[in-house]
Amino acid sequence: MDLQKTNINTLIFSDLDGTLLDHDTYSCDPALPMLSYLKEHAIPLVIVTSKTATEVRHIQKMLGLYTPAIVENGAGIVDGNLLEPLGKEYSLIRDAFKRYASRFDIKGFNDMSIEEVAHYTALPIERAKGAKVRDFCEPFIMHDAHRIDALKAAANADGLDVIRGGRFYHLITQGQDKASAIKTLQRRYEDVAQCTYTTLALGDGANDITMLQSVDVAFLIPKKDGSYLDCDIKGLFKAPYPGPTGWNAVLKEYFHVT
Repeated sequence: MDLQKTNINTLIFSDLDGTLLDHDTYSCDPALPMLSYLKEHAIPLVIVTSKTATEVRHIQKMLGLYTPAIVENGAGIVDGNLLEPLGKEYSLIRDAFKRYASRFDIKGFNDMSIEEVAHYTALPIERAKGAKVRDFCEPFIMHDAHRIDALKAAANADGLDVIRGGRFYHLITQGQDKASAIKTLQRRYEDVAQCTYTTLALGDGANDITMLQSVDVAFLIPKKDGSYLDCDIKGLFKAPYPGPTGWNAVLKEYFHVT
């Protein structure tokens, strides 16, 4: 990896599932060495995820992170107890979703029991409750994926969009993505610090593409089977291992940690 290391004014944005967290176990243990390094050197780590504010606050507490976080695929920014909307209200998303559900074979989190959400996400029941507390977008399963283009067209006509995450499709506000939320937070960091930040991003899924495209240094984490998302991003670096093991490895190499 031929990179110029800098610990100064570096801002890191990271996806969770399949990236910082293991796809199956949700463990971040292999990433603990570099998580400690970032804290020790006061390098901000910003979570960027499709998860909800409720879920992210739990994870931030678990990891000891006190930075803002980007939730629900860029639809909102969590900063302590504050939740800033960047996308349409969840009630509007749900109204549209119910119309689409009558035409397409789709089922959203709001339509599922807590037990169903736990089943599809592989989360324990208590954390599945947090996954159901939506503020901006609706994750869903689609039994006939061949109709995804038709569903996407219907959503676009309503000012909405459909993106694919690691496990689910997501109905979101059109123009809402991780990249635009990242740029919002980057500007705020730079305004406060009165300096320019070098930005890094780590992700593994289709909903991470705009994020990876928007930063100075992008790291693609492989899927759990070792394959990589098919994407064409200039200067993209590929991690050697899936999940938090790969996350830890590329940051260790980037920062030249022995």
